[in-house]
Amino acid sequence: MSSDTGEIKSNVEEAINHLQSAKNLLENGQPDAAAAGAAESAFHTARALLLDEDIETSEHEEVLTRIHEVFVNGRLLTKEQGGDLSWLFAMRTAEDRPPSMRVTSEEAHRAVQIAESFFEAAKVILEG
Repeated sequence: MSSDTGEIKSNVEEAINHLQSAKNLLENGQPDAAAAGAAESAFHTARALLLDEDIETSEHEEVLTRIHEVFVNGRLLTKEQGGDLSWLFAMRTAEDRPPSMRVTSEEAHRAVQIAESFFEAAKVILEG
């Protein structure tokens, strides 16, 4: 358990803000931005989990790798959740894609659902 509760709390708040923003963007018909926001929410959720384990990371790829090492391999998250997170982290650059590779509404909905589910799982881990 980390002693850096301020940074953990800050990342949790960022995760909540990005998740709410992603939901709003989804409702407003902006699937690319919604998927990117959901991915950013998951990034901050993951950082909070890692900080709670005294693991300091800031790069998206490193965060994802460490989440898999510590939480998926440690069986606190399922392999399915790990796969979903890998897919979601790939969505973070959705807004920068060419028009032919834009995010569909279904993909954006899935991204928001994954981010929300991951956040709920992380809350249980952090509170435990």
